[in-house]
Amino acid sequence: MIARLTILLPFYLTVPEGVEFTVYEYEIDGYRARFVPPGRSERALSIDGTDQLKIDGVATFQADVLRIDFHRDSFDRRVETTCDPPVRIVNQVVNSFLVRLRHVARAAQVRPLNFPSVTWRLQYLNDDETELKKEEGFVRGRGTLQFSFSWTALNKKVWDDVHILKPDYEPRPWESLLLDASAELPNIGPAVVLAASALEVFISQVLDQLAVIKNTPLELWQWINQRNFWLQEPTVEEQYDVLLKFFTEHSLKNEHELWESFKNLKDARNSFVHEGIPKIGDMAITIETAQKLIASASEIILKVKQWIPSELHWPEFKHTVQVEIVKRLT
Repeated sequence: MIARLTILLPFYLTVPEGVEFTVYEYEIDGYRARFVPPGRSERALSIDGTDQLKIDGVATFQADVLRIDFHRDSFDRRVETTCDPPVRIVNQVVNSFLVRLRHVARAAQVRPLNFPSVTWRLQYLNDDETELKKEEGFVRGRGTLQFSFSWTALNKKVWDDVHILKPDYEPRPWESLLLDASAELPNIGPAVVLAASALEVFISQVLDQLAVIKNTPLELWQWINQRNFWLQEPTVEEQYDVLLKFFTEHSLKNEHELWESFKNLKDARNSFVHEGIPKIGDMAITIETAQKLIASASEIILKVKQWIPSELHWPEFKHTVQVEIVKRLT
């Protein structure tokens, strides 16, 4: 029996037309997975006319459908079951291919997928690829249609606030880093690195400004922060604790929830940088956890903003926008 899996990719692969690709297969936990060259969906881009893209002199098309045929004597097709092959197997097979493709092709846009949170279809077929007969209590296929919405609401208030800022306005570096961290998701590792970097840049610049306001001798401040050996310089924890308390009489360490989030973000960042996997303790973090950590980084910055003099404050905008979405599914 065949379980034919097709997945709509969130990126395009440029494939030469008419070229015969070898079909590869391998065994995994009792399943035989056969990889068929990528195809195209109805949404796929087309490049034609004088703008046609060629590879090795051959016209191409933009492929966005990955197809894998799983072979086994039988599959669990009962209505009450979730998926066969199991989600774990599908994730392993799909992402093993994508990781290898990314490395071999040096394709930065190719990323692992979070199956089944993508658009996919699983069709069960006979060994000769004919459709199965209908049976009460059994399915002939499964699938999910995944939608992703992203919008920037531009109402009159947003429009007016944009023009409140001078044309030469430059956002604070940590603001850009936090926006980049959110934009990087669902790529968890780079996202937590950017968020952690935002907090490091923020506290370093704020403390430098506080040192000037408090008339801290320049030689002393340089001696504290610019030692011959980096391990002798204040850590980020000490900046948010000891040095911040010295200048503002407030320490982030006393804000227990924010301090825990700060430490977790630091741990996730360090484990990704040194091990390649963003973790808190021994547990790899999820996209949802990464989102919370990035949000907590913004909360930490806003909390510190409450403690510093008003002359060091930066523009902050909050808007309430009511959004309604209607999506036709047919």
